[in-house]
Amino acid sequence: MAVRPPIAPAGQLCGLFAIDIAGFTDQRRDEHVQLYLRESMYRMLDRAFTGAGVRWRACRHEDRGDGVLVVLSPALPVDKLADPLPERLRGLVRVHNRVSSWDARIQLRAAAHMGPVYQDAHGYAGDAVSQLFRLLDAPRFKQALATSGREFGFIASEYLYRTVILRHATLVDPAEFQPVPVPALGP
Repeated sequence: MAVRPPIAPAGQLCGLFAIDIAGFTDQRRDEHVQLYLRESMYRMLDRAFTGAGVRWRACRHEDRGDGVLVVLSPALPVDKLADPLPERLRGLVRVHNRVSSWDARIQLRAAAHMGPVYQDAHGYAGDAVSQLFRLLDAPRFKQALATSGREFGFIASEYLYRTVILRHATLVDPAEFQPVPVPALGP
C-alpha cells in the first residue's frame, strides 16, 4: 500500500466531513454491538465515498470512537460532500437497518464544511475542523434528528451551503435546509 503524504502543516483548503453514530453508548449496546456498528459505519463510508466518485483510500481519516473525521485532499472536489455522498450514505443506512437486529440499527449524523486544515503528530486541527464538530454536535441538529425518526441527518456549514449547495444543482434540495444555531469559535 502506498504511503499518503500528509496535508501540509501550514494548512491547505480541504473539504471536511464528519460522521457520528447517534446513541452509540446506549445501554442496550454492549461492546460487541458497538464493534459491529463501527465496522458497518466504515464499510458504508467506503462504499458511499467510492460511489460518490471520491476513493475512500484517497481520503485521510481519523477515528473518533463513535465517528470519523474525513479530510479530503485539496485536489479533490468538495461538491461531492453535498452530492451524491449524503444520499448514498442514507441509502446504505436504510439497507443496513432493514437487515439488522433492533440493537444494531443505526442512526447517523453527518456534517460537511471546508477550510484550512492543519496536521501535526496527533492528527488534524484548525478552526475549520473545530467548526465542523460544532456543526455535528449542535444541540438543535441532534434533537431534530432524534425526534424525526429518520436514519440519517446531514448538516452543512453556511459557507458550504452558500458556495456549493445553493449554486449547483444537486440531489440535496436547498429548501430542505433550516438554519441551526451553532456555537461560534473564539471567546
